Amino acid sequence: MPNPYLHGNFAPVHDERSDDHELPVTGVIPPDLNGRLLRNGPNPAVAPVDEDDYHWFSGDGMIHSISLADGKATGYRNRWVRTRALAAKLETAAPKGPSEPLDGPANTHVIRHGGTTLALVESGFPHAVSPDLSRARVHDFDGGLASPMTAHPKVDPATGELIFFGSDVFGPPFLRYHVVDADGRLVRTEDIDIPRATMIHDFGVTSTRAVFLDLPVVFDLQLASQGRTLPYRWLPEAGARVGVMPRSGGNADLHWIGIDPVYAFHVLNCYDDADAVVLDVIRYDRAFDTGPGEAITSVVPALARWTVNLATNRVSEQQLDDTAVEFPRIDPAVAGLPHRYGYCTRVGDRADQPAQHGLVKYDLHRDESTRYEPGDARASGEPVFVRAADGSGEDEGWVLTIVYDATRDASDLVILDATSFAGPPVATVHLPARVPFGFHGSWVPTDS
Repeated sequence: MPNPYLHGNFAPVHDERSDDHELPVTGVIPPDLNGRLLRNGPNPAVAPVDEDDYHWFSGDGMIHSISLADGKATGYRNRWVRTRALAAKLETAAPKGPSEPLDGPANTHVIRHGGTTLALVESGFPHAVSPDLSRARVHDFDGGLASPMTAHPKVDPATGELIFFGSDVFGPPFLRYHVVDADGRLVRTEDIDIPRATMIHDFGVTSTRAVFLDLPVVFDLQLASQGRTLPYRWLPEAGARVGVMPRSGGNADLHWIGIDPVYAFHVLNCYDDADAVVLDVIRYDRAFDTGPGEAITSVVPALARWTVNLATNRVSEQQLDDTAVEFPRIDPAVAGLPHRYGYCTRVGDRADQPAQHGLVKYDLHRDESTRYEPGDARASGEPVFVRAADGSGEDEGWVLTIVYDATRDASDLVILDATSFAGPPVATVHLPARVPFGFHGSWVPTDS
C-alpha cells in the first residue's frame, strides 16, 4: 500500500518560489489584515530512501508566507528551513549558531516573538529565520537553552511572556519548563522530574498555572537503535497523569493526578476555575500503536474537556463532540483565560486514511458547532484566528485557512468572517502553487 504521507496533498513540492506580485483575489480582503500568514509543515527536500518508513512528522520543514496589505494580496513565497540536517542532505552550508543535541528538521510551527521569527520542532532547538525566509540560525536564547523546545509555546496576553517546556530523551531531566520575557530573553528554567522520556507535545498554561501531560507514549531506545523515524510506542502500563504547577513555582510544587491511559497531542486552551483547572484537548484513546509507514494511531480524535480538581485529586472528562477534529485554535487574546469559542480542522473518520476536510467552530457556552465546508475537491488546513481591528468579542474577527483545490492542484488562502462561519468566504486568495498539508502557523502583523 502506498505511503499516504507521500501522495495527494501530502506529497512534497519541489520548488521554492518568490511570487512578489499582487495575487488574484475573489471577494474583498479585510483592510485591517496587514501582515503575513506564516505556515510551517513537513516537505522532504530529498525523496525518502525507504518510503515505507517515512512519516509525515519527519519531513524537512518548509515555511509558506502569504502577504496581505491594504486590501490586497501582495505576494507568496516558500522556503525550506535551513537546518543542519537539511544542509547535510543537500551538501550546502550549515546554519550558524550553537550545536543541537540532535540535528533534525524544524517543521512543526512558526511564531514571532520578541522581534524574532522562530521555526519550531519539539525534538530540537528553534531556528531564527530571516524576514525573506532564506536564512536560518540555530537559536538557544543566548546560551540559556540546553535541550529541545516544544513546538507549542504559549504567549500570556497580559504580560507578553512566552511560556514553554522542552522534552529531552537524553535526560534526566526528561522535562524542563522555561519562561521568555516579552523582549525575547530567557529569564527562567526549571527542571521537572518525570521517570522516563514520554512524548509531551503540548501543555496548558493558565494565568497562574502550568499543566503538564505525562501520557503513555514512551521513547523506545531499541526502536531508535533500529533507525525508526519515530521511536515511540504506546505503553499504557507506564501510567498516565496530569501535573499542575504554579507558574511561579517549580518541581517541588507540582501536583500530579493520575488518569486512565489516553493521549492528547494538542490543547485548545486551559484556564483556572477556583480549585480546578479546565483543559479542552483533542483526545485519542491511544497513539503510536501502529507500525512503520502507517498513521500514528488506530483511532480518530475528538474534542474533550478535562477538569482537574486539585481539592479532590481527580480529573473528570466530558466529551464535547464526536466529530473527528485536530489542529485546535482560539483567539490569542483569551489564551489561558476562560474561552467560549474554538476552531478546529475536521479530519477523516478513518485513522488509516489521513485526510483533512473542512473546519469546525465550537460555541462551548451553547454546546453548538458550526461547519465551514470548503466545497468539492477542496480541503482545509489549520484555522488561524485574527481579531478584527475594531473587534471586542471573542469571535469578532477573521479565520484564515489554507485550502487545497484539487481541480487546479494548487492552494488558496481562504478568509472567513468568524461571526458567519458557515457562510461564503469574505475573500479567497488564489495562490500560484500547491501548499502541502502541514501543521501550524501564525498571523504576523506588519508592525510586529
